[in-house]
Amino acid sequence: MAFTATLSTAALAGPIYTFNTSTGKQPSDAGVITLTQNGANAVDVKVDLTNPTYGFLNTGGPHTPFAFNLAGSGALSIDFTAPVNGSYSWGSFSLNTAGGDNTPFGTFGIALDDSADNGSSRAFYGDLVFTLSRVGGLSTDDFIANTNGYYFSADLTNHETTGAQAWAIRETILQNIPTRDVPEPLTLTLFGAGLAGIGAMRRRKKVAAV
Repeated sequence: MAFTATLSTAALAGPIYTFNTSTGKQPSDAGVITLTQNGANAVDVKVDLTNPTYGFLNTGGPHTPFAFNLAGSGALSIDFTAPVNGSYSWGSFSLNTAGGDNTPFGTFGIALDDSADNGSSRAFYGDLVFTLSRVGGLSTDDFIANTNGYYFSADLTNHETTGAQAWAIRETILQNIPTRDVPEPLTLTLFGAGLAGIGAMRRRKKVAAV
């Protein structure tokens, strides 16, 4: 009698990273950036500004509305959740794989440009939420610091003060942890019954051989 017990293969939980502390023109708690794995090829990025008076804008400097660095290579694409389709009243955001600068925090390999004119009156006031995808795979671990030690930078305004802001401290909510599904009680019962049956067969064979 043959018995086979099948358990699901190990599943890998993707890391969730947060960046809670920033430095720059605005206070250190200007916003929280969260990276969440979304399948093998995409990462959800949320920039949650802590004050409704804060907004992303273009200024001189040069300053970029939002910028970051990525390890690895492959064609990138972006899908905006907020603002919807990347567009708002005064302009629209677009992905720039040539990168950008945010003085004094250095150069970044990837940037989000804004077609709006410079100044607070043309800023996007609200959280920036998008999904970044890359052919061949993209992980939250691929978001790395630039040579100055900063993972992200943004050009922010609070209606009065404008300038660059940067995030250098990464915190882990969930690390890569292999997990296995626990078999249901019925599966364990059947498995036990199978072992008992095998044992009984072996005992009967021994008795017959005597």
